Amino acid sequence: MSQTISIGVVGPSHWSYMAAVMAQRLEVVIERRRLAARDIPEGVYLDAMKFFDLVLQEVGGKPQENPPASINAYVIAAHAVREAESMAAAQDVKQSLKEYSGLLSGLQTPRDLTADELNTARALRKFFLQLRKAGQVEAYERRIRFEEPSPRMRYLTKSLHNNPA
Repeated sequence: MSQTISIGVVGPSHWSYMAAVMAQRLEVVIERRRLAARDIPEGVYLDAMKFFDLVLQEVGGKPQENPPASINAYVIAAHAVREAESMAAAQDVKQSLKEYSGLLSGLQTPRDLTADELNTARALRKFFLQLRKAGQVEAYERRIRFEEPSPRMRYLTKSLHNNPA
């Protein structure tokens, strides 16, 4: 029996670039306390919205189009929330994700941020930093596990085995 991964089921490394840019752009927004036009590149924003769309399908706010993908996105997001906010309760995680999604959906509208929006933006930035970190860890582990050693590394390894200290 073969196991295949459903289309749309991806690890945190898939979202790593989006998360890095979102964290960096949110830092600028937070410092300014204001959203300006084009603060977030359109493609990055669309990826963030797609990620949260998948997450909210699992949280229960939307019908599931691809249950494996939404479950996977929720697991990734819940881990990032727990790491960013040091929380354990599932309800707290779900509430945070809903708040993040609410702020995210309005990030393309230029305006001054309220104190509550600034707090949510700070938490969302930490969330994206954790998502980026998880993606980097996954990419590193995959590279270490599956990458063919470079010719130089094969030479060094062979030299060490032939000339033990």
